[in-house]
Amino acid sequence: MKREVLKRYATKVLVAVMGISVLTGCQSKDAGTSANPTEQSTDATDEKTQTSHVVTFYDADGKTTLETKDVKDGECVEEYVPEKEGYTFAGWFATPQMSHKFDFSTAITQDTDIFAGFVSYQEDTRTFAIVGSGTSPVLMESNWGAVIGNAQTMVKEDNPDANVYTITLDLESGDEFQFAINSSWNDQRGSGYLSAFSKDGEEYFKNSGSLGDASTKRANIECLISGNYTFTLTTYPGEDTYEEDAADYSEDNKEAFNINAYDTIDWTYNGESESGGEKKQTNYYIKGAKITNWEDVYTDETKFVEKDGIYSLTVELEEGDEFMFTSMVSVGDRESVGTEYIRYTNIAENDSDSLACVTGTDSANLVASKAGSYTFTYDPSTQILTVECK
Repeated sequence: MKREVLKRYATKVLVAVMGISVLTGCQSKDAGTSANPTEQSTDATDEKTQTSHVVTFYDADGKTTLETKDVKDGECVEEYVPEKEGYTFAGWFATPQMSHKFDFSTAITQDTDIFAGFVSYQEDTRTFAIVGSGTSPVLMESNWGAVIGNAQTMVKEDNPDANVYTITLDLESGDEFQFAINSSWNDQRGSGYLSAFSKDGEEYFKNSGSLGDASTKRANIECLISGNYTFTLTTYPGEDTYEEDAADYSEDNKEAFNINAYDTIDWTYNGESESGGEKKQTNYYIKGAKITNWEDVYTDETKFVEKDGIYSLTVELEEGDEFMFTSMVSVGDRESVGTEYIRYTNIAENDSDSLACVTGTDSANLVASKAGSYTFTYDPSTQILTVECK
């Protein structure tokens, strides 16, 4: 009798566990099938009453329906490959703007629209290079694209059917970069083109932002894990478009606003960096509207003085002077503009004394509240800035 009670209890626990699995995962069509006829009957009844959702597959125009499928709640929709004469299928996208691929491992919990990407081959005659800055040798030399040499230039594969560019290089944590065709960063391919930011549950890259109101496509990529990487840029120039709604767009500078819904940046982590380990020195400088006319001025007058890891600078400022702080990085005998900036947001929210001396702009620049002598103190370990004024 006791054995029979335990058996029934174990069966209930098993069914409960299976129920939890159904609720928390994307189930296959065979999920929950049992060899027990009684349980099969129960499952069949549940299937009849289970909520289903409509998944609509659209053409690239976002209007033409290619196919619809009914998918039970919590299950995954099956992928298929459509055909279109004269075009190559480039994958399924989650938005009509083709901003990112649709994840077919995602459980369907509501009516869902998916959009087909089709591309036509056109030879890409452009040359792409990595542009950015940081402490790795290639990006230090790049200096935000000021230098584009053999070390920065991507190699285009000899492929008559596809435009594929590759580059292998060492990166250090904190490096920031994109891929572009020249030092003006035209046709730039940034964070929004990365096929993935993480692998095996570990983040290797992140979107580090961009200047002004640039789109995610043109945002910098920041390296989070030092190592040796291979990047593969695949382009479809026939599908290039332009962000004509951007405030600074014009026909003369339109390549600065060139974007593409189908271009992708894939990457492989090859292992540890071979060039790391050298001592790095970071120095900080003030840069502002009145004090430097927004020019980068690297002199003793604009430079922070370091003592025991804490940096300080005393300068005279006029009321209303808008400014920020930039960085310069030295590794061995190499020197490059750094990726670290000190702004209004580096002041602690509860630091009333510092906040009485400066205000902040929408872009997080600092503004002097009055004319006088200002002393700035910065701790890189906490990234906290304090301000004294008199």
